[in-house]
Amino acid sequence: ELVALGKFDTAAVKSIVAELLGGWTSATPYARITNSYKDVEHINTKIETPDKENAQFSAAIRLKMKDSDPEYPALVLANYVFGGNGLSARIPDRIRNREGLSYSVGTAFSAPAEGDAAIFQLQAIANPTNTPKVEASFMDELTRTLKDGFTAKELESAKKALRDERVGGRSSDDGVLGLIALREQYGRTLSWDDQMDAKLAAVTLDQVNAAFRKYV
Repeated sequence: ELVALGKFDTAAVKSIVAELLGGWTSATPYARITNSYKDVEHINTKIETPDKENAQFSAAIRLKMKDSDPEYPALVLANYVFGGNGLSARIPDRIRNREGLSYSVGTAFSAPAEGDAAIFQLQAIANPTNTPKVEASFMDELTRTLKDGFTAKELESAKKALRDERVGGRSSDDGVLGLIALREQYGRTLSWDDQMDAKLAAVTLDQVNAAFRKYV
């Protein structure tokens, strides 16, 4: 697969590529490695590193989902509100902005195009003496969110911020180049992104709260 972006002679590019790379062969046929969801034992453990002045708190849960599942857009937005939208998301706002316990903290969610081993995770760095407080605040905020849910204002703000972020990512040559290459790997075109934009815009508050409670 090769992606070219810009003003060029298509026939000339194809000719050059064929000349440079046409002789490449592989003794082993290509086969994509896909990861399938597996239930794993839940643990809460410490790894002591006394020679380090910093500590890292990590939390994660495996989810059975792929990025074409109906609930995927709702969980993308749930993560964005909970901890994925910079310092304005719930977790960073509380743990960093208001409590001052961690300089860098946030959540991430990803689901594959093939396979179904998705993951929802949190990462935070902190002074070792503050790490128990980081964990306590994270668990408290998670419990509160599962109980009370997100708000309509939070969702609308997240939709706008995520839309702007996605549009911004497609506003540079490098961004478009990388996106085309990524989609090509799975036989997709940029129409997939158009469809995802529409799905994200259509997600309701009830769907976001239901997905977060179901999977997280």
